Amino acid sequence: MKPHTSLIMAVSLDGKISTRDGAGPRFASEADGIRLREVRSYADAILVGAGTIIADDPTFTEHGKFRELRLERGLAPNPIKIVVSGSGSVPVTARMFQPNGAPALVFTTERIPSSRLASLQRVAEVHCVGETTVNFRRVVEILGRAYQVKQLLIEGGGQVNFDLFRAGLIDEVYLTLCPKIIGGRDVTTSVEGDGFDFLNIVDAELLDHRTVGNEIFLHYSVQRD
Repeated sequence: MKPHTSLIMAVSLDGKISTRDGAGPRFASEADGIRLREVRSYADAILVGAGTIIADDPTFTEHGKFRELRLERGLAPNPIKIVVSGSGSVPVTARMFQPNGAPALVFTTERIPSSRLASLQRVAEVHCVGETTVNFRRVVEILGRAYQVKQLLIEGGGQVNFDLFRAGLIDEVYLTLCPKIIGGRDVTTSVEGDGFDFLNIVDAELLDHRTVGNEIFLHYSVQRD
């Protein structure tokens, strides 16, 4: 069964998820960080692109009340950690590969160099899901079937988000709108890729919104044809 798939992002008023100097989403508030941890506490697994791992080096290890919330919900103390990279360009020293009781998974393609594949196989479970590009439908099928993932959380970046929207795999979006203007034609936005034609625009329905300080927390369901 396909996991229920949610996407969470913090964006500036002009839709950016990082800055020109690659600082990532550090422009978001502490309240946004708490919201992220709250949403994570429902997830069986968290998926990101290689760029997110290289830029932010997250551990995906939970502590304190959020770990307790996971246990109360019958979940593992920490979510399954997943990175997607067509070429396998993920450093084996990334903190997501450090043992924390949860599996670390890499989804890649057949174009990964053999030496890189061997290195990643020493620190993670590696799945090849395509010849040159990652087949995200196979990714979620494997997660549901082999790892019993029911709730999957996507944390970017922009290319991964686009690929998942294009495949029709996103069910919900959690968006924090931050009162910042970043600019830059080459600065990453929340959804990258080739973009959609007018007739293929993805529609969403607002489920909830609230203001915390100067930020707006938005929650949408993605509409299906």
